[in-house]
Amino acid sequence: MDEKTPINAKITVRIAPDKRTAHAIVSAPQNGGRNPLPDEVSAALTEAGVVFGIRPEAVHLLTGSHDYGKQELVAVGVLPVKGTDASLAFHFTAEKELKPREMEDGSVDYKDLGIVTNSKAGDILATKTPATEGTPGTNVLGEPIPAPSGKDIALPAGSGTKISEDGLHLEAVINGQAGMVSKRVTVSDVFNVEQDVGVATGNIEFLGNVRVKGNVLAGFMIKATGSVTVNGMLDGGKVDAGGNVSIDNGLNGGEVISGGDVRCKFFQNGKISAKGSVYVGVIIGSTVRSGEKIAVQGAKSKIYNSTLSARDSINVINVGTEGHSKPVILEAGSDPELTLRKANNPKEIAEAEKKLISIEMLYNAFAEREKRGSLPADKIKDYENIKLTREQLQNTLAQLQIEREEIEENMASMGYGTVIITGNIAEGTRIIIGAEQYVVPGNDRFVRFRRDQQLGIISGPAK
Repeated sequence: MDEKTPINAKITVRIAPDKRTAHAIVSAPQNGGRNPLPDEVSAALTEAGVVFGIRPEAVHLLTGSHDYGKQELVAVGVLPVKGTDASLAFHFTAEKELKPREMEDGSVDYKDLGIVTNSKAGDILATKTPATEGTPGTNVLGEPIPAPSGKDIALPAGSGTKISEDGLHLEAVINGQAGMVSKRVTVSDVFNVEQDVGVATGNIEFLGNVRVKGNVLAGFMIKATGSVTVNGMLDGGKVDAGGNVSIDNGLNGGEVISGGDVRCKFFQNGKISAKGSVYVGVIIGSTVRSGEKIAVQGAKSKIYNSTLSARDSINVINVGTEGHSKPVILEAGSDPELTLRKANNPKEIAEAEKKLISIEMLYNAFAEREKRGSLPADKIKDYENIKLTREQLQNTLAQLQIEREEIEENMASMGYGTVIITGNIAEGTRIIIGAEQYVVPGNDRFVRFRRDQQLGIISGPAK
């Protein structure tokens, strides 16, 4: 070739190993040769397979004057976009900051510190936002670049929970306290208090069972739908349980309401009401009511200055007085709940009758105007509401009157419980069985009291 023959610039295209970029190198023209033409640039890229992400300025860059032999970026692919990771949102507070609850009127309830977060069966405890698929990229050869999907995450289901059918929600399957145990969401039907129930904890209100290692102090309360166990004592506090109540070290100046049985070493200056049975060793200055039976037993068993009432039976060892204390009252064959209903029923009937009289006056006034055709259209709705209220009150009153008759019948059929004293019984002790009463005339021992339909309360040796 003649040394003076013009040699045009040449284009060399280099594609990166990952195919995500392409560069071009233009050799310098010789002997008066020319730079590449636009068509030549396009042809070189096409021949190299570069069909995607070509920079708009690439052709101008390669056809104009520039640094020959330098790599110029001519094409850039689109990078893939990774999908978003799955995420969890929790709908309960695992870590609690105990602080008094502010009331609507601006005052503060220092006994409500929010120590318990109750969850009900069916409550959603956590929600999962699913991971998304990634968006694929494209390399300079026009080939797709796979995109990784977001990382999935499992709902941390623990005991007392379940995952919803759509896999997006974690639900409680029992009532109780939601929390994190070993990085899993759990719902426990037992709430453990490792200290006294007092100023450090505030009141406890829980949908389940409560166990207290310490005491329940004066002015503070435990309210539970299940059972309550207190390892210490009820020292002036209150326990209201839907199930059984067990107090290891006794009750001193407090109150227990139980939907089941009550067990305690001693009751002093307290008030106990149980739908089930009551088991205790010593009762002093207390009122005890049981929907089943009361058993006051133990080597040091005694009852002073107290009133005991049970539907079925009262079984005690020693019943006596100390100094000038009031005589003990032992009442069997009565239902405390039924007695309460008997006391409340007349009040409820009177209240319903009072309301019905008032609504009847309105009803009669509206009915008269409707009869004359002078009831305005805008009062028709009021008239309908009055009629509905009147009907509801009539039904309520009828039910209360039926209840009154049922209470009387039930009360009449009761009164056949027994009172058994297997130790000493002091003079002046009052025995009540049904409608009959008997005052023990002198100190006695080993006596069983029962009611005879003709003779009233009769006594015999305890067995």
